[in-house]
Amino acid sequence: MRSSILLLLALLTTSITAQASTPETPDIMRWGWDAHKMVCAIAWWEMEDTTQDKVMELLAVDGRYDRFLESCLWADEVRGRDAQYDRWTTAHYVNLPRGATEFDIERDCANTFCVVESILESRDVLAASDDLNRERLDALRFLSHMMSDIHQPLHAGYADDRGGNDTPITLFGNDTNLHSAWDWGLIDHTGKAWLDYASELYFDISDSDRAAWASDDPGSWSVESLEIVYSSAYDIGNGIVGQAYYDRHIMLIETRLQQAGIRLADWLDELLGD
Repeated sequence: MRSSILLLLALLTTSITAQASTPETPDIMRWGWDAHKMVCAIAWWEMEDTTQDKVMELLAVDGRYDRFLESCLWADEVRGRDAQYDRWTTAHYVNLPRGATEFDIERDCANTFCVVESILESRDVLAASDDLNRERLDALRFLSHMMSDIHQPLHAGYADDRGGNDTPITLFGNDTNLHSAWDWGLIDHTGKAWLDYASELYFDISDSDRAAWASDDPGSWSVESLEIVYSSAYDIGNGIVGQAYYDRHIMLIETRLQQAGIRLADWLDELLGD
């Protein structure tokens, strides 16, 4: 599979059609749309050919998306806009109490349908049958999106400031909040086009990385995010955040994008591949 990645990348670069428009102001609790596309591009390049075929068969159920990476934005597109998915409004994140160092599903998901639960439920729906129907299509789209969300550290953040949404900062001279900085602000500061950035990150992944990142436990992924939150994400001084903060954290963000893409491919190979 990976021997054909260069050809696939060339084809993808020349054939991607218009993406869903990015809102001028990202919604709260939204991992930036470029980040979602990067994660799903990495996953697409990583997954087996037979898995790609099964993904495309599922996407054809409603024909809304021609490409996998476009479908990875769907969970944000329907959020708050389609009442049948209201239950999934809180499924993009998990909130933990200040001072927590571990994820506890009974404590942290007791009152909301959280991101860990949404990933597990989507996996179970995909695993239940091989049917080509709307339920499994939705499960694919939710899983692909939430797998990315859980790797954004502030999506496993503190409840008292809504994962950094209520912590104001000035990032490179622009007023924003800590959550948005991690959603898109720090990534945007690289100045890289998302597809070039995704391919750069993909080719930097080693086989030892793949082995180290192999995991079947989304609860542990939330702990990985939380460790970044309590170890350094809130080291913002007086709230004026710039190059030094970026330099300390951009590689952490890049690793989270890589991990999300590889883990998503692993799961889809297991759930859909031959």
